[in-house]
Amino acid sequence: MNRALFAGLAGTMNNQTRLDIIGNNLANSNTIGFKQSRVTFRDTYYQTLRSGCGSSANSGAVNPIQVGSGNALASVQTLYTQGSLGTTGQALDAAVEGAGMFVLSDGDTQYFTRDGTFALDDTYTLVSAHNGMRVRGWLADGGVIDTTQPLSDLQFQMGQMTAGDVSTEVTMGGNLSADAAVGDSIVTSIDVYDSLGAAHELIITMTNNAADNTYDVEVVCAGTTATGQITFDGLGVLDSGSPINISFTPGGGATGPQAVDVDFSAITQLAHDADAVARVQNGRPAASLTDVILQENGIIVGAYNDGRQVIMGRIALAAFANPAGLERTGNNLYKAGSATGEILIGAADSGGRGRVVA
Repeated sequence: MNRALFAGLAGTMNNQTRLDIIGNNLANSNTIGFKQSRVTFRDTYYQTLRSGCGSSANSGAVNPIQVGSGNALASVQTLYTQGSLGTTGQALDAAVEGAGMFVLSDGDTQYFTRDGTFALDDTYTLVSAHNGMRVRGWLADGGVIDTTQPLSDLQFQMGQMTAGDVSTEVTMGGNLSADAAVGDSIVTSIDVYDSLGAAHELIITMTNNAADNTYDVEVVCAGTTATGQITFDGLGVLDSGSPINISFTPGGGATGPQAVDVDFSAITQLAHDADAVARVQNGRPAASLTDVILQENGIIVGAYNDGRQVIMGRIALAAFANPAGLERTGNNLYKAGSATGEILIGAADSGGRGRVVA
């Protein structure tokens, strides 16, 4: 009688655990990055009342008689099946598609999560929006990310100024009229930038010469003048004279002298209205970082107020020899346990790790 009561009690208690797990799965059906669990059971100790014996010449085989003592909890296994992805409209939110977890740190302990709800804190460091733990990855050096280096916090200097690019080339475009009278001029200008990001107006004047298909060119910038001639062939295509170089001293502490080539190779001379213009130059002014945006596979791009985008860093992803060996700590977090095995931290979409979806 006692055996029956104890066996029934064991089954009731263990099935209560199963119901607890099911209830927890249901309660977290809308929890970001949550992975459901399943329960398995095992039978327990058996009392052998009679052992079995084989058949003989005079009798058949006799099976053993054993009485079980109930069941026990065998395992609670986390199922790392892929969840559905949804759009949040937040520029720093991320999801993992495939194997792997994001790496977080509270300064002392390393944690892992499938919850990619990220934001910048008051120090412009990328953190989990739920618990404030810092997201780990690699910062870029000159736009280059070295994922072989140790992990670091992803902190960005919002508002920090970055040097511009020095202008070294101006590209002209458009047409110089083949019907222009001798002495007719067309003037165009464009700003070029020195080593400190300061703008200097570069003025190009093109004047029709008395010689056929020839224009005199004057380039003026920062008090310096350079001259030259450009000529065209019978088809209105530039024949010679490009580029014209001007070397000027920008002043204001900027590096000088600064040389700029004015390229006329795209200019034509046809019987059409004159619309020659300085189209583009390859310099940039100094700019400040205004925003950071997460892109595919964990690449973080910084947006500057002049429109340029620069790679700033990358989020790390961790894969595990035995992900079922991770221990849940609450707050959508896991930490490594003795059964987890090797932790493989690296870039997304490599080494068996899944993709990071922005």
